[in-house]
Amino acid sequence: MKTLRISDEAHARLTAVVGRLMAESGKTKTYSDAVEAMISKSVILSADLLKEVESFIKENLELGYATKEDFIQEAMRLRLASFMGKRLEGSGRKTTKKG
Repeated sequence: MKTLRISDEAHARLTAVVGRLMAESGKTKTYSDAVEAMISKSVILSADLLKEVESFIKENLELGYATKEDFIQEAMRLRLASFMGKRLEGSGRKTTKKG
C-alpha cells in the first residue's frame, strides 16, 4: 500500500465517488475503488473541447447545466437518439435521422 498526497478538491471528489459507489452497492468502498471506477468509466477529451464546453456552459447558464459532465452526458444521449431516431425520455420532440 502506498501513501499519496492529494489536494482538498481531489479529496472531496474522491469522497463523493466513494459515497456514490457505496450507495449503489450497499458495501463499504475505498479511495482505491473510487479511482478504479473513475478510470474504467473515463473518456479522454481534448483540452480545447473541454474549454469550449465550459465556456458554452458559463455563457448559457439559463440552459441549466451545472457541470460539464451534465452537458456531455446529455449531448451523448441526444446524439445517440439522433442516430437511432428515437424520442428521449423527458423530451417532447422526436429526433430524426440525417440522410
